Amino acid sequence: MAGAQNNHEDRPMTRIQLTCRPLQRWTMFCALLAIASPAGARQAPEMLLVTVLDDTGAPVTGLTRDRFTVRRDGVELEVLSVESASSTVHVIAIFEGLAVTQRQLTSTLSRFIGSLDDESIVDMQSVEGELDTAIVEAVSDLHARSTSRPVVLLLGQPSEIAPSSLQSSQVRGRRRAADLTGNIDQVAALLREHSILFYGISVTNTPLNNLERLAAETGGYFHVIAASDALEETVAQVGRALGAQYLVSLSSSSSIETMPEVSAGDSRLTVRAGRYASEH
Repeated sequence: MAGAQNNHEDRPMTRIQLTCRPLQRWTMFCALLAIASPAGARQAPEMLLVTVLDDTGAPVTGLTRDRFTVRRDGVELEVLSVESASSTVHVIAIFEGLAVTQRQLTSTLSRFIGSLDDESIVDMQSVEGELDTAIVEAVSDLHARSTSRPVVLLLGQPSEIAPSSLQSSQVRGRRRAADLTGNIDQVAALLREHSILFYGISVTNTPLNNLERLAAETGGYFHVIAASDALEETVAQVGRALGAQYLVSLSSSSSIETMPEVSAGDSRLTVRAGRYASEH
């Protein structure tokens, strides 16, 4: 893996690699789901990866088991244990239509890398097709590496050609931001099956409901910001949150299709939860 010189801090830099490979076919989706859900697998305690943030967006650390309440369909579940998750993550950052300058992007990546621990890995992946397919490829890459803390980070959003009001056939209109298309349910299911957190940041005033939903269903979050000068701090917030999460273990359940609701004893705290598995 290619190394890099860290001029931001006097410590080793999080490893970073550029991944630019042709997109694989969407048919990998079924194969990945089959790998994630082997038939006859022994039932283990249900594990959740939980993020707790205060009202400033900063991660809350040091919480113990008695602070967490977990309910599914209104029924409280037994919390067996709560421990700090590993701060070492493997991130695939996907770039698509991010409305910033090269200088802003370079500074943002440096800040994000500096917010992660020294052993974390960041791979950068370009998009050469539909964005939903690029996300599936990122899942395939993370699965192949057998990482225990996989994350997909989207910087940007899809785009489309806006129709032009001019009659000339030579005028195609301007490119504008758009929401994610494709089978959102399938992409969300794939991310959940592989316990991959999905985060994103877009500089736009366009509603991105599908991307926001995709992130929420995995335990991540999609940030839509109005101006590029907020990008660097927003990405750094994601990095800090990834390094301060909890593993919450629940008693085995015969019905885990419904994602449980998690609270941390204070209505001012934001709690996000996704399923966790040590193998992906």
